[in-house]
Amino acid sequence: MIIAVCFSTIAKADIGFENWKKSLRQQALVEGILPRVFDQALENVSLDPQVIKFDGSQPEFTRNVWDYIDNATSIARINKGKDLIKQHRGLFDEIEKRYGVQREIITAIWAMESDFGRNYGNKYVLQSLATLAYASSSQKRMDFALSELILTLKIIQTKKMDSQNLIGSWAGAMGQPQFMPSSYLKYGVDYNRDGKVDLWQTLPDIFASIANFLAESGWRPGEHWGEEVTLPGQFDWRLNSPAYQLRYQQWQEIGLNKINNKQYAFPQRLASLFIPAGKKGPVFLITHNFSVIKRYNQSSSYALAVAQLSNLFGLGDKIRGQWPIQDKALSIIQVKQMQSLLNQYGHNVGEIDGKIGTKTREAIRTWQLENGYSGDGYANLKLLTLLKENSSK
Repeated sequence: MIIAVCFSTIAKADIGFENWKKSLRQQALVEGILPRVFDQALENVSLDPQVIKFDGSQPEFTRNVWDYIDNATSIARINKGKDLIKQHRGLFDEIEKRYGVQREIITAIWAMESDFGRNYGNKYVLQSLATLAYASSSQKRMDFALSELILTLKIIQTKKMDSQNLIGSWAGAMGQPQFMPSSYLKYGVDYNRDGKVDLWQTLPDIFASIANFLAESGWRPGEHWGEEVTLPGQFDWRLNSPAYQLRYQQWQEIGLNKINNKQYAFPQRLASLFIPAGKKGPVFLITHNFSVIKRYNQSSSYALAVAQLSNLFGLGDKIRGQWPIQDKALSIIQVKQMQSLLNQYGHNVGEIDGKIGTKTREAIRTWQLENGYSGDGYANLKLLTLLKENSSK
């Protein structure tokens, strides 16, 4: 019965959607889209009920970083990645030389985004973006989708692409690297020089486009993403901030040793501290290149999964520290409660969205330091309890 109601609502909205497409046409023409291009591309585009459903659904709980990484670094995925790196060794040699991005990083992103091309979605990108631009539950997503929709039309017009071939996720990310249309236009590479950027079937274009994205985002050739380290017994928690950087050698001098007491390969490289699961979990020193991975996807868990996969594809170490697996995942509601309390205490977390991002971690760290706790920036149920208790005093 609920499904019938949802579909009924969408059916009624179709009338409004057709009128919206007419107004969209005027905007597209102002943006330089030819009338025939718009009419052909949008003629059969309708609202996609599944996209509306996905857009409106939110997970009840956050996902612990260790669960995310365990899922991302399965033995099957590691073995397949190693085999593919060997299989395409010549191509990776060329791309590494041209863009300066390690093959293991490229392959790790390829794995994370589409499972090496096995699953990049089955939605028409134009229809997904039109649906989101018209019917998203978030104004921010509507605006973003509208911008990406216009750019999709520019791809069709300037790149001579058929809209039926632009396939991707429900959110509009395209092809094996899951590029949004804006990224396709900015970073897509026709590496095999056949006259088109094919992110769906052509591996040279796919690998080169991922590498070009990272290179243009500031990737530093020859620099590793970071190192796992151990914390000393006594530590100045004021140093735990993304903005605070020291050279590896300086970190070592204050007691942060590389795991298993190995030597840092590049002791003069700058790095900052990254503690994803509290002081009792794994601890990392991360370089500029870790932040570049986050420009592909802003999630720190995603960046760490890419980093760990790249290690496991090559000769790097596994994560040695023990995750606090006894900690239950916080619900979205609990994270919002935490963010609201932090805001009340004068610590700006940004949007209260139930997501534990950089601003929320920094706010937690500052509150911890002000109240005599180790400033590891870790959000768990114990922290939420402390915040609530403090608010009642």
